[in-house]
Amino acid sequence: MTVTVAVPTHNRSRTLALTLGSLADLKLEPGLEIECVVIDNNSSDSTPAVVEAFARAAPFAARRVVESRQGSSFARNRAIREARGDLIFFIDDDVIVEPDWACELAAEIERRALDCACGLVLPRWQSAPPRWLGVEVYGKLAVHPKSPPPPEQLSQFFSANVGFRRAALDRYGLFREDLGVVGDNPMSGEDTELFDRIISGGGKIGIARRAVVHHLIGPERMTRAYLRRKSFAFGLGSAVGGGRTRNRPDKLIKNLVRMAAAAARGNRPLAFYHQLECVNFFGYWYGRFAIRRGKTGA
Repeated sequence: MTVTVAVPTHNRSRTLALTLGSLADLKLEPGLEIECVVIDNNSSDSTPAVVEAFARAAPFAARRVVESRQGSSFARNRAIREARGDLIFFIDDDVIVEPDWACELAAEIERRALDCACGLVLPRWQSAPPRWLGVEVYGKLAVHPKSPPPPEQLSQFFSANVGFRRAALDRYGLFREDLGVVGDNPMSGEDTELFDRIISGGGKIGIARRAVVHHLIGPERMTRAYLRRKSFAFGLGSAVGGGRTRNRPDKLIKNLVRMAAAAARGNRPLAFYHQLECVNFFGYWYGRFAIRRGKTGA
């Protein structure tokens, strides 16, 4: 079996070097072959040199491919088209994989006959997180708490550590290119939309708890402003993506009440979580109204 490890990247040469370095230390089972494809999405830093140095020393085939269309979905879909593997594993350009990550992810897909498996994404803080940043908001950073194990539900599936069968992508389609982060526009949701499409189409998706990566979380992501912006973008992306939503008026009311109650008890992390859920609600409805205006030509 051949696995393609796909790493989309844009101007993160410093963390990319750490990510690729961890891939070089992978422990591989007999019969499992690895190739690595780094999709350079118009980087202007030292990304080409970092990838070239890695490719020369890597214990498996590695190459850099340039995708000129800016955006995470364009980069991910280019990786799929370039991949030679039976399985296609995506990681972000700021994660550190554990040595048995690839074997564990492949084994879980095979053992449970999954179309897609998401491994654990644990935070590796680059500075001490503030007290208000509790486990309640880890999902906004696309990371899991170390314990207890995350439930197998859509909100816990993250593309920073995910594996697909190529056959499943042929069956259910690729990432939607009208979604996904583009430059400074943080609108996301292309991964969640694809996961939901697989589930809705009768596919099988689950969490591979022993396939672990560590997500480097810098201080710039540990601010209230950053997390509010991401929550708004998640809501906007879900509106553009369509499909099922929990963003009904009762959600806003419940979260406002719970936010006030948590604040009254002095539980700052929980109060902030409910605040982010309100922001997500407003992002969703902003997106819905924007779509409506676009359709009517307003």
